[in-house]
Amino acid sequence: MMEIEKEMEVEDSVVRCRQKTKETEKVLDYDYKKCAGCSICVDLCPKKALQEGPLQEIAKGLDAPPVLIDLDSCVFCGMCVNFCPTRAFKMTVEEKTQDTET
Repeated sequence: MMEIEKEMEVEDSVVRCRQKTKETEKVLDYDYKKCAGCSICVDLCPKKALQEGPLQEIAKGLDAPPVLIDLDSCVFCGMCVNFCPTRAFKMTVEEKTQDTET
């Protein structure tokens, strides 16, 4: 069974999610200040890992993300990155090279 590590951190308006395996490290950045709250990503997410944020707080002008990420459900597929009209989502993928002895 493949071992997968996930972690999430928040810095200013950026929510950074990481998924690490033996082969790759994927980083999904979500800058909620760039987000227009259109919910295209919420509708497209195949794992339903995205949901609308706290609408009452957002409507009152409080500093709250329009979209929330469920890290346990996210599979880092990149659909949110590919379809976000404001480019609030960004993903980087680092392939880890396997050291082979000769």
